[in-house]
Amino acid sequence: MFYLDNGHHPDRPDAAKRRRSAARKPGRAKEEPATGRASDAEAGAQWGSLVERATELLARLRRDGGTIHLESPDEGARGLYRRLIHACKQHNLVPTGFQLVYTGRSRGDLIIRLFESGSRDETDWNRIRLNVRRVTIDPELVAAALEKDFFPNWHVSEAVSPRAVNVVLALRDEARRRGHRIGVNTKTKPPQLFLQAGSVRRTVSLDEERDQVPHVLTDAERRALRRNPWPRPREFDYVPSGRLRLRISRARRNDPDTWVDGKRSPLEKQVRQIINAFETGLAADEQARLQAEREAEEQHARWKREKEEERARWEAAMAEARIQATEKLRQDTFRNAYVSWIAAQEIQALCTALETTASGLTIEEHANLTRWITWARTTADQIDPSRGPTTLAAVNFDIDPGPDDLRPFLGEWSPHRPERDYYRTGVNSTRQDHGTPPRPWHHGMRGKPSWWRNAG
Repeated sequence: MFYLDNGHHPDRPDAAKRRRSAARKPGRAKEEPATGRASDAEAGAQWGSLVERATELLARLRRDGGTIHLESPDEGARGLYRRLIHACKQHNLVPTGFQLVYTGRSRGDLIIRLFESGSRDETDWNRIRLNVRRVTIDPELVAAALEKDFFPNWHVSEAVSPRAVNVVLALRDEARRRGHRIGVNTKTKPPQLFLQAGSVRRTVSLDEERDQVPHVLTDAERRALRRNPWPRPREFDYVPSGRLRLRISRARRNDPDTWVDGKRSPLEKQVRQIINAFETGLAADEQARLQAEREAEEQHARWKREKEEERARWEAAMAEARIQATEKLRQDTFRNAYVSWIAAQEIQALCTALETTASGLTIEEHANLTRWITWARTTADQIDPSRGPTTLAAVNFDIDPGPDDLRPFLGEWSPHRPERDYYRTGVNSTRQDHGTPPRPWHHGMRGKPSWWRNAG
């Protein structure tokens, strides 16, 4: 009843006042649609610009290999990239079969990745996503990681722990002023602090030096010595000195740059010199890297030149060996044909001589001798290179020598590649420059043994 009579709930009298105020200003209701249309148009223009920038983001991802890595961007840049990624997904701008993912939504490094679904990049992305959360240069994350994981693992006494914290904070502030960053890697056990300049990182360690003092026997040690005097107790103990020691690693060196508390210059006051030395060390490391690259390139050029010269000598030796091996194969082939021809002629002559003595034989002996002569003449025809299957016409004159044919003429070279022939045990070269002249060859071979008496 109260609501019907008064137009509002008894617990909300301000609602009636707002309705009466709106009724007294009729022009406002007319202006709101126009204002609304202007706001929609402006939002549409901004949204269209956002879609264009989202398209540019995808093009940049494809151009840069599928990954964009931003080191601890500010909130404005981080929010813009989040909106662009959302626009890519909402307007289906991501190519079919690809995934658009990112990590670092609210803090830390922002990494955006475009990769093909089901590829190895998907597993690689999980590794990147976990690593970026464990390795960070974000000041807030570094401070939290140091307080949680790093400080408890420092080799410092409780008395100097606050100073150790102040040294790291002073180092962080000076590094940021010079354009560098200090970060922490929580993957290692214990977590590792590092200084970063650009993409170069150097490990930072902070500990407390120890002093050597004479060992004071405890009551338990005295009682043990009374029972057994043979074991000798240690002579010295190492106790915290209160002096902090800071170390920064160097590239390709096992001895890091080191700074220690002084009586008049504690580490907090040496921060500027430490960063100066850090930058100097980076420049020196870069020069050493460039020098090492130049030396490596020169060494590679020398190695390549030596290999080319070695290959040239091998190719020359191969060309000469191929000529000599081919000539030897021709000689051996013709010698074998000549010996076979002589043998065939002698067999035929022997068969003719046997036929002249067949007149005085019995029928059985004549038949048996005839079988021998027929077999011998058939054999002579087979080995005769002028008429049988072994005729020289079937043998190619341009004989291609094989590795074993080349090996006697190559000395120490391998017939397969420009290197020493380690498989040539007991093989002597027949080249002139290795002390053994080649065997002479000529056409007058009638004085040589016949083929059935020739052992080789």
